[in-house]
Amino acid sequence: MEQLTQGIETAEWVLSRLESEEDVAYAEVGCVGRESTDGSATPEKIRSATDLSQVGVWWRLFAEGSADYRFTTAFEEDHLDNLIERSIRSAKVLDQRLPASYDRGTIHQAVHPGWAVGGSLSDFDAEEKLELVKTALSESVGGLEFDRATASYRDNRIHGVVLTTTDTTVRTTLERASVTVFFAPSDAPKHQRHFGSTAGASFLDSLPGRFEEFATDVREVVEWGSRTEKTDSGTADSMDDDSSAADDSTAVESSAEFGDETEIVFGPRASAELFHQLSHYLEIDCAYFGSSPFSVGDRIGSDDLTIEDTVRAGSWAGLAYDAEGRPTSPVTLVSDGIVRNQLHDMVSAIEEEATPAGSVVPSIGYERPPRIHSRHLDVAAGDASESSLLDGADLFVQSVEPPRIENEATRTKRASSMPPSVLYAKDIAEATPQDFEDEAAEQRIAFPIRIGNAIAGGTREDLLTDGTVFVSLADIPSISGIGVQRETVTGTCSKHRSMLPYAVTAPAIRFTAHVRID
Repeated sequence: MEQLTQGIETAEWVLSRLESEEDVAYAEVGCVGRESTDGSATPEKIRSATDLSQVGVWWRLFAEGSADYRFTTAFEEDHLDNLIERSIRSAKVLDQRLPASYDRGTIHQAVHPGWAVGGSLSDFDAEEKLELVKTALSESVGGLEFDRATASYRDNRIHGVVLTTTDTTVRTTLERASVTVFFAPSDAPKHQRHFGSTAGASFLDSLPGRFEEFATDVREVVEWGSRTEKTDSGTADSMDDDSSAADDSTAVESSAEFGDETEIVFGPRASAELFHQLSHYLEIDCAYFGSSPFSVGDRIGSDDLTIEDTVRAGSWAGLAYDAEGRPTSPVTLVSDGIVRNQLHDMVSAIEEEATPAGSVVPSIGYERPPRIHSRHLDVAAGDASESSLLDGADLFVQSVEPPRIENEATRTKRASSMPPSVLYAKDIAEATPQDFEDEAAEQRIAFPIRIGNAIAGGTREDLLTDGTVFVSLADIPSISGIGVQRETVTGTCSKHRSMLPYAVTAPAIRFTAHVRID
């Protein structure tokens, strides 16, 4: 607590210093105290378990209409003075063509205690947490033959303060914990899954159920693989219509070879990854870059498609207040298949005459600038059963590897170290090479298949683990079925080198896209 007090005092000193600078039009200053646990376990033992703590101060300032971001854990005045001078100079040198406007009238004084349920993560030390992880992992792998099984655990108990030059003061507490589980079954595809939460100690209580659910999915895939091997070797009983199965499986391969479109069902987990990628094109900076074809009012899909960016208590990506000190609130991004809103920060909201909803998400660790990003995407369920989705389709995809943006200009922009100034994206758009003048219209995302099945006669059959589904934004309107059952997927993604948490709750969908089977 002494370190945190020193950090808050340093943040107040930095704010006072920035307020005295004539070149600084507006600034946010934050103090973040982190108590962290890192560790890993196998079913047999704890491999590592470490408790750490750190206090840092960050700020985002605007000078001459451009922004700069800094983070430091060193609180000496000479160091801070030097860093502030460099920060102001960096913003001014950016020479952004369109200067930012700032909200000078809204003041927030707020405290949010977080969403911890069943106690705090700080009630347990690293060894106790990893023992719970190890036990849950050990109990879940019963009956599975595997070459390797590991679980990596990480949590951060974050005490944050955000101060602004317009007198906003927000204090928050957030307990963000996650486990990444890796299974390598013998003679079967490898599996990996991320579980995350901001619900405090109740997350530890939930691990046995989460791990068992994952292990059940792994057992199902192992069984699919066993069936496929037996069918290929001719040692198993034939299916109801073996010739039909062979024909349909071949149809998937040949259609991919020639680039034909394929009827595909994405299960909830694959669907969640698709909608997470889609949401990036509804971030206003993506539009400013010239990468997004979507504007408010555009039709993006059928009347059944509804996507909201929600604020769920305890969600892995949940926030009560964002990096601008703004209270977070839900946003309807798509309803009845039509784009209703885009995601904004305060600067872009003023520019577009929109309402900010607290969508400026801090980077995990705070070392990199915050970015405009969704909090927890909620894709509304439909009324289609799994059997109706599969009927007449060619391919089922349960899960995918990390996707890849195929458009080179968009991929380069997103991977760049973008200044924390959303309007600067317009300057970058003007500098985009003429070879990419159709960038917004030529958006395609590659989803490598992790686990899938060929479909024959409306039934999932041969296991597929090698191949890629290529989804263009023009394929989204082809969604012809939305499932009843939904799942939640959590993870982290990179945007301009900032690592951001994401969470998506989505149903299975059926649509058409191009497939390549390797």
